[in-house]
Amino acid sequence: MAAFEIRPRRATELVDAAFQLMRRFYPVLVTVSAVAQAPGVFMRILFRKELSDPTALMVNRGPAITAVVVSVLCIAIADAVLIVAASDGYLEGTVDLSRALSVSASRIVSVLVAVFLRYLSIGIVGGVMSILFVVVTLTHLSALLILVVPFVIWLAMWVALRTFAVTAAVVIDGRGPIGALDRTWQLSKSCTAHIFFSLGLTWLLYFVIAGVATGVGAVFLSSSLTAILSALLIIPIYPLLAVVSTLLYYDLRIRKEGFDLEVMSRELGAPQAPLPAA
Repeated sequence: MAAFEIRPRRATELVDAAFQLMRRFYPVLVTVSAVAQAPGVFMRILFRKELSDPTALMVNRGPAITAVVVSVLCIAIADAVLIVAASDGYLEGTVDLSRALSVSASRIVSVLVAVFLRYLSIGIVGGVMSILFVVVTLTHLSALLILVVPFVIWLAMWVALRTFAVTAAVVIDGRGPIGALDRTWQLSKSCTAHIFFSLGLTWLLYFVIAGVATGVGAVFLSSSLTAILSALLIIPIYPLLAVVSTLLYYDLRIRKEGFDLEVMSRELGAPQAPLPAA
């Protein structure tokens, strides 16, 4: 039987349910978060002088690129493990870390490719913005930037929201990279505002904590130590992003496919195929 009530939720209700799930399984979730963030923290410590000196970075970009690549890879892997764990906690009321690791490991290549394709699609929009910026600048039509820049920023955000669940589609539904993109694109259709407010509340909490850490560090610590402190303080809150994303993925399935009815029929012993995504 599902551990939580399977029903559609508003953005605030999703975040509240995510906090409830976090409290119940926090030791496991924060352990995954700590392991995932550790390489990034280590890179910040190892290259603390280079990463805190913009002049040095302009000459030698290697440390910054290495830190970004390592962090992105570790976070992508951690997201997969956290999503499997959050899914089990939401549906079954138990979290088996070994199972979450096993499922994620078996699909990690698809996860990494799907995440790469997602970032590539967002990056293409950013590239279009750069091209438009150059064209507008060269043609001395700077006034158009007032219209062009907000539109391209909105377009990039729209693509990011429509593809938010690629990792969930891979590890929960077993889709390949392309299938995962198509899956989240179909589920998120006509639900962009709901996704924006649900994820926006979570990211707001995330950035508030990061902002507080940065502000305190800027007053009392050096820039390199501030970056390390910010990374450390993010560890306890980071699982919330994956948990909300997981619950939001199921919420869209409830709205589009009647997933709540599927769960109910399964609990009654009469399996029912989900309805096609609208």
